[in-house]
Amino acid sequence: MRIGIDIRSTLKKQTGIGKYTLNLINALAEIDKVNNYYLYSRKKILDFKRRLPKLPAGNFKHKVDYFKKGIGKVLQELDVFHTSSYDLMRPEKARKFIVTVHDVIIKAYPHGHDEKTIKEADEQLKRVLSEADLLLADSYNTKSDLVKFYKIEDAKIRVIYPGIAVQLRKLPNWATCEVGQVKYILFVGTIEPRKNIQGLIKAFNLLKKEHGMAHKLIIAGMKGWMYEDIFKEYENSEFKNDIIFKGYVGDKELAKLYQNASVFVYPSFYEGFGFPILEAFGYSVPVVTSRTSSCGEIAGDGALLINPENYKEIGEGIFKVINNESLRHELIAKGLNRAKEFTWRKTAREFLDCITNKKTVV
Repeated sequence: MRIGIDIRSTLKKQTGIGKYTLNLINALAEIDKVNNYYLYSRKKILDFKRRLPKLPAGNFKHKVDYFKKGIGKVLQELDVFHTSSYDLMRPEKARKFIVTVHDVIIKAYPHGHDEKTIKEADEQLKRVLSEADLLLADSYNTKSDLVKFYKIEDAKIRVIYPGIAVQLRKLPNWATCEVGQVKYILFVGTIEPRKNIQGLIKAFNLLKKEHGMAHKLIIAGMKGWMYEDIFKEYENSEFKNDIIFKGYVGDKELAKLYQNASVFVYPSFYEGFGFPILEAFGYSVPVVTSRTSSCGEIAGDGALLINPENYKEIGEGIFKVINNESLRHELIAKGLNRAKEFTWRKTAREFLDCITNKKTVV
């Protein structure tokens, strides 16, 4: 088979979709030596900032649109074309068009976007949903949202969980889990309203006031949109000197941040999947996360679940995990077991099953 995959998201700083795409093609390369893969991207010839990812195997080839000719001119006839973005038209020469929908944020949590963005994204999603032969959803929560908001037939949607890319660690020695003797609470994610960083800062302020907690709060992630109120909350905090915004961090630094955190907190209002939850599990970090949207679905029994609307409950959850050693170790053990259920090899196998219509044995 000739399989085309949209990899444009891998050419820039990689967040959710870029990491998903890169891990998917690498895992496909491990299990599939038969089919031919054509990786579609766009960049200018003299654009050295956007770098093509290394081809993972001999049956993978780059197809780069250097001159904005359009996908139909760059790709020849395909049996299948897959994308995780909504801005591409269905390739004319593709027999089957598959789209992965990571979330339905614009409908389920529209508060974090302006009206123009919502309208444009909604129109793009409606078009691509109608053109796709099959939709892949990252979670049952996202599948439910597609049915609820866009009236998609259940049979047209297949849930395939993404995997975890980190190497699972054994239980850490908590006496040495510090960086420069500084203990900290960690959050990882784009700085935007739905991540509920405001609520986390309020919870942190409460912990400082009521318990005199010595920990710092580290927030790792690039600025997204509508983040003004978040930084206003930070500026108004009397403990702002203990709140550190790291900005975007690379994989190596991110791994260190996870490994040495006392607790990872992810109080998001809405997630289509929630990669950081699994990453924290994989690094043996106890997790406090939302019970809503897909966070509770992905975390299972591996995290302490809280109501993201209640910052006091967020703070109580953090305090419990940090000060209860048996709970901490219980969460770490359960988190590691939960993480084992999510592998990119499994994701790739299920993806391949969808496009070949047969069971793949690997």
